[in-house]
Amino acid sequence: MKEKLNTLILIFTRFATAIFLIDSIALLSFKGKEAKLYALDVLIILGIAFICALLYVLLLSDRNFSKKKMLAMQIIYTLIINAIVLVIGHYLKWFSFCNISTFFIFESVIIGVITITILYSYKSDSATAKKMTEKLKNLGIEEEK
Repeated sequence: MKEKLNTLILIFTRFATAIFLIDSIALLSFKGKEAKLYALDVLIILGIAFICALLYVLLLSDRNFSKKKMLAMQIIYTLIINAIVLVIGHYLKWFSFCNISTFFIFESVIIGVITITILYSYKSDSATAKKMTEKLKNLGIEEEK
């Protein structure tokens, strides 16, 4: 349980950071220095990050998947997150399905956030695994002496 809570917090902070980073870049690019991020938007972004983290723990925290199953689960995860964020974004008028350009920009932001978070998590997990392997090797060498 403690491991799942740690994973939830870790993924939440990664998603929240990625969303705020990309959202800030997008706001500055499209609205300039006059862009504003309201408190309600911040709370909604944090809520989206929490949903992403919770779904990650529920769908992807099991490390015993085969590569094919993990890829399938990541695709399902991405589709679910994408659908949720599209519905929330449309409801809050962050974009419109009628305006194709805003839809594609919003969709690219969603995909960018998910991609950044998953790649960062993968690199971080790989680095941790390498460190653990090295420690185990060193421990094995010391025990042989």
